[in-house]
Amino acid sequence: MTAQKSKEKGQREPPRMIEVFGFRVPTSEFYLHRGHTWAVVEGPERVRVGLDDFSQKILGPADRWKLPEVGKVYYQDHICLTQFRQEHKAPFLAPVDGVIESVNPKISQKPGLAHDDPYGEGWLFLVKPNNLPRNLESLFYGEANAAWIDQESHRLLHLMESKVGVTLPTGGAIVDDVYGHYPALGWRPLVQDLFLPILARGWVKKGGRIEEPADQEDLKREVFRVLSRTSEDRDFRRALMDLQTDALENYHLSLEAKTAILSGDLTWLNEHIGELTQKQLMFVLSALVPAGRVS
Repeated sequence: MTAQKSKEKGQREPPRMIEVFGFRVPTSEFYLHRGHTWAVVEGPERVRVGLDDFSQKILGPADRWKLPEVGKVYYQDHICLTQFRQEHKAPFLAPVDGVIESVNPKISQKPGLAHDDPYGEGWLFLVKPNNLPRNLESLFYGEANAAWIDQESHRLLHLMESKVGVTLPTGGAIVDDVYGHYPALGWRPLVQDLFLPILARGWVKKGGRIEEPADQEDLKREVFRVLSRTSEDRDFRRALMDLQTDALENYHLSLEAKTAILSGDLTWLNEHIGELTQKQLMFVLSALVPAGRVS
């Protein structure tokens, strides 16, 4: 996909929007990432980033956000920000490579703004891109945005029908705040299946490869190595709580295990790894608490 030439400031027309199952979808100006972040090219050295209407209607309004640090470099498909809702958190992936220039100050004062106006005042941060033409090739644009959200909506409807028995009447719209209305869907399945679909690219440096554990016992050993280190290495613990994916590069973990560790998914860890020690449990519980409230 070739990049669209950005128009001079002041000459832009409002982006075209259509509705797909009740989700607002931009079909101009906005590039959509498979993890449901968006990117708007505002010039050769400036890209605005936010989250799409699909993500916000699924997860509902945020209680708070953890936005990327100004001056830090992030890469496409790496975790760059987190939405918090009560004890849950949802990591999202960067749509482009680049250096963070600024974050939206309104979001810290009114976290629900990203839900109420995702394509406008609810933007999240500005980035100075360093690999933009190549990054844009892997994003959706134009009518492809609508076709992709249609596919995502059908995936969601299948999940809702199979897990909670909810079907949508012909021509109907999916309810706002899906998780709030149907918590039985489970927060982790929604986040992992819909918003972290290509997270595997973020676990390795460019040109590297994914190294999966050899078997279940190997997986258990690696998870315990990670959790044990969190009780001894404060910097490592903080890196995981800040969702720094590079911290897990040297561990042979499955994608599900990495997601469970970073999201503090105690249920998955207990089911697949076994009973945790008190120190390990403290880390997992602390991972559920928004950053800034944990010493």
